[in-house]
Amino acid sequence: MLSCTISSLKKTVQYYHVNSVVLPAVRGQMQILPGHAETFVLLKKGTIVIEKEDAGGKEQLEIKEGQCYIKDNHLLIIL
Repeated sequence: MLSCTISSLKKTVQYYHVNSVVLPAVRGQMQILPGHAETFVLLKKGTIVIEKEDAGGKEQLEIKEGQCYIKDNHLLIIL
């Protein structure tokens, strides 16, 4: 399972028990799954899609730009 923290100047939101996260990377859409290698990703305008493990389904977040650091099954997204 993944965990994900999304932080902006206005607020920080944390997600636990996430199956996958789809990011609007500068070089194209990128899906992050458990066990992903340590990576730094620049994000462009688009939609982040978070697929939750339980019946929570999918959550979408529109962004303008940002960056994401992935390590040890945790994503830190800074907008």
